[in-house]
Amino acid sequence: MKNHKIWFYTIEFLKTYSTLYYNRIPIIIPLLRNFQNFLKNKPLKEAKDKTFNLDTIQSKCNPFLINNNGKPKSGDYILVRAELYTIGLKIFPNCIFLAHSKKEYLTMKKHRKCRPLYYLHDLPEKDVIPEEETKVFSELEKIFNDSQTPELFKNKQLYIWMRKQVKKLLVLIRKVSTLFEKYSFFTTLYGSTINNHGALVTTFAQTRNIKTINYQHGILGELGHLPINADINILWGNSHLEYLKRFGVPLNKMKILMPIFPKSIQSKLQINERKLQTSKLESIGKHTFVNGKFHVLVALQPLSHDFNKKMIRDIELAANDHYFQSKLHIHYKLHPDHESSEFKKLIINGNSQLYSHGVISTQELLSKTNLVITQSSTIAYEAFISNKPVVFYSKPTDIYYLEGNPYFIDSKAKVERLFYKMTQNEKHLPLILSRTNLKDKFEGDKLNNFKELRDLIRNC
Repeated sequence: MKNHKIWFYTIEFLKTYSTLYYNRIPIIIPLLRNFQNFLKNKPLKEAKDKTFNLDTIQSKCNPFLINNNGKPKSGDYILVRAELYTIGLKIFPNCIFLAHSKKEYLTMKKHRKCRPLYYLHDLPEKDVIPEEETKVFSELEKIFNDSQTPELFKNKQLYIWMRKQVKKLLVLIRKVSTLFEKYSFFTTLYGSTINNHGALVTTFAQTRNIKTINYQHGILGELGHLPINADINILWGNSHLEYLKRFGVPLNKMKILMPIFPKSIQSKLQINERKLQTSKLESIGKHTFVNGKFHVLVALQPLSHDFNKKMIRDIELAANDHYFQSKLHIHYKLHPDHESSEFKKLIINGNSQLYSHGVISTQELLSKTNLVITQSSTIAYEAFISNKPVVFYSKPTDIYYLEGNPYFIDSKAKVERLFYKMTQNEKHLPLILSRTNLKDKFEGDKLNNFKELRDLIRNC
């Protein structure tokens, strides 16, 4: 029901502020995800439109998206989100990499091949006539004072929030303008084109008739990946296509390629490039993956701190039982957005260990793991491809990319029961694996996939 309300008010947001443009850019698209995040913790009234259906999200948003039907602009370069550099390097020689956060910039800077690399906030601002900014804020005030404006958007708190958001966005638009003036781009490649980072670059590119590509970067969700706004959306398999099709995404905007997991590849490369730390990593590996123990990989998601705290506490309390001390080792894989300091105090079991992103590759963790526990991490998808059993820390729910009967746990008692059965019965983990399968079937290899992606970009 919460999602239903958020989407109802999101469509109202698009309608209400559709007249706000700056440097030819409709500012509602880059602000859409921030607006939804703003709503998440707000008490929302019931949607007035009782007929509003989540399956119509794409069609309701389409009038506010940019539809590039004309001849695409020619150019010499691809603009790639810095965190996707492992893909960019494989598909085209002339890539320009853009980092949107300081953490991303500093991480990518360590990869010597990730060049030229720019940090968005360090770019100089292109001159735009001051009257344009004045016009935007005048229109914003006019909307706030208009008697026809929906009640939510006449709220003083939201109005102040909008002014702050718009002011920040206008600065970023001027910075992006500088990059687009410096290089002649014909395509942009982002892992999300609808979050506040990707929507900024994608919307800017589309207003300049530059083709935009969205490369699937995670498991799809209503509030994470809709509406689809890129010209081409590359998906891991048919289950993801069917999921988006359900919401009205047209088939001509979707293309299926065998999945590449750029953050997993990136963490592996990051380790390879840290030659000075090789011996340290090897000693960690020898200490951590002790033969004769069951190794459980827990993959965290950027969900609420309370959720992650409860999941870790339930697993730690269960694993700390004297019976499991000699049988289990728990490996917590943090999301790139996480800092280990957030969770260190929760680790009470001497056989548990936290891994920040990039310290050890996902492939290595998966190869030595007997079981994966996660709420919804992409690592679950990778685990199924690697033929590893997965248990979901969640109440039972439909998982669109799976068939069968997924295994769910959501309490300390259920974790204890799982650990007991897997350590007592050697057939229990194979049984968990046999309960569930990916709907998507994969053939071929990643090298062929890179070739397909390269051909797709050159012909787009």
